Amino acid sequence: MIWARAVHYWLWFGLFGGLSTFVILRTRGVPDPESLWLLITGAVGVVVGSTGLAGRFARPFDTVIGLLFMSLGILGLLHQIGYIVVPANASSVDTANTVNQTAILGLSLTLPYALIHTLLGVTSLSHGLRAGKAGAVSEAHSRAA
Repeated sequence: MIWARAVHYWLWFGLFGGLSTFVILRTRGVPDPESLWLLITGAVGVVVGSTGLAGRFARPFDTVIGLLFMSLGILGLLHQIGYIVVPANASSVDTANTVNQTAILGLSLTLPYALIHTLLGVTSLSHGLRAGKAGAVSEAHSRAA
């Protein structure tokens, strides 16, 4: 279980975060909020899972990040299907410009990103909800041996 979690966050950090940030820096010169979100959350997931912090902070981190990305991914999918989840005048009300027709908190609502967010969120949430069960099973096996 821990191995699957580590692979998940290394892929998240390397492919979705690192590679996309590199490409965007090369083409635009400035990273966008989307790639920074993916880079930072992937890096935090790798750090939390690779040290002794894994037992204390991995499960809450996976649960919170899973809920955040899954909910934004589902909102993006609903938005692409035609359900207007973000009103047209949202950016005029929001002074920090965190919600508009194309992004929420800097995370894009377009179809490819919505699918990526949903996949990453569901996988993280799965790791967060299963962490307690896997730890109890492995602890029981180590006591029996």
